[in-house]
Parts: sequence; structure tokens; C-alpha cells
Amino acid sequence: MKRSNKISFTLFLLSFAFTSHIAQAQNIIQTQKVLEEEKPILFGGGLLLGGGSNSFQFGLNPEILKSYNQYLDAGIIANIYYSSFNISLSSNEKIKNFQLGAGVFARVWPIEQFFIQIQPEYNRTWTSSNNYSSGVKAGTSYGATSILGGIGYGTHNANGMSYFSIMIDLLDAEQSPYKIGQTRAQPIFRAGVGFPIFRKKKKLD
Repeated sequence: MKRSNKISFTLFLLSFAFTSHIAQAQNIIQTQKVLEEEKPILFGGGLLLGGGSNSFQFGLNPEILKSYNQYLDAGIIANIYYSSFNISLSSNEKIKNFQLGAGVFARVWPIEQFFIQIQPEYNRTWTSSNNYSSGVKAGTSYGATSILGGIGYGTHNANGMSYFSIMIDLLDAEQSPYKIGQTRAQPIFRAGVGFPIFRKKKKLD
């Protein structure tokens, strides 16, 4: 092979190798840039289950939220609660309560793992009594608006959430489910977990 042909062939190989290397590098850069996960939508909530020989209670607080950044979560929440109890151990009168409500909330995380929560909501309560001795039955329903406020401890990231909170009804309405039978609104303790249900991909600029 002539010297000039050898030089041309060598230059061709070098050019091909260089071009392939550039293309591979561009592919790697594009792969790193193309997809990035947005903050996912999380679904979860808390569960309450309790009772004894003369009482039973069940509560569920499903919620859907989006974590916009490390400082702010926002979402919607539902309240489902049922309880039944006898007025006293010797009483033949049973009281049943059913509560259904919904609201929106925001959690602000001023520092890692601690948050402040504000939660406007509306609850409707149906209550009934049944005296098995006399056969007398009675029932009524009422609604109330509440604004819950409080603090909590937990975690929130792309893999899910967990939290524990203590709140109080700031409006302190007479028919608030958080005050019924009490002279003032009672503390509300809640704990829950959540998991991602929707992840969206986006292109980076």
C-alpha cells in the first residue's frame, strides 16, 4: 500500500473513531438530560379503629396530595367516621354517629421533618339514639365548618410520606364534630402514610 493511501486510511479511521465518540457522548448527555421526575402525586391517609364491650369506633381519612417542593404540600382530604356506644354500662340506650366530610389542606415545612398544617373543611353528622327498653328512637343531623390548624412531624419525598400531627378546630363551632359534648374544641391527633400513584416525566431545558 502506498504511503499516501496509508495516511488516508489512518485519517479515515481516526475520523470515524472521533465521530463515533462524539455521537456516544451526545447520547449520554441526552440520556442524562431528557427525563427528570416531577414531584409525584401521593395517595394515603390515616385509619382509626377502636372500641370496647359497649362501644365501637371506626375512622378513615383518605387524602391525595402533591408535594410542590421541599417546603410545601397541598391536597384534599375526606373524613369518614362511625361510632356507636351505650350511654352507660347499665343503659339500654345506644347512640350511633356517622360523620362524612371533606376539605383541603396545606402543609408548610419550615424545617426538615416538621410542618405546620392548615385545613379548612366541612363535616356533616348524622346521629341517632335507640332505647331498647322503651322502643323510643330519635335522630337528627347537622353540619359545621371547621378550620383545623396545628403542627406535625414526618417525612415527604418522591417515595412516599408518613406523618403524625396534632391540630385543633380554630373556629370552635358548637356543632363541630371536634367539640360535640365538650365545652371547648378538643385536640385532634392524626397519623398517616402515603404512596406515589402518579409520576410524570418532563424534558429538561
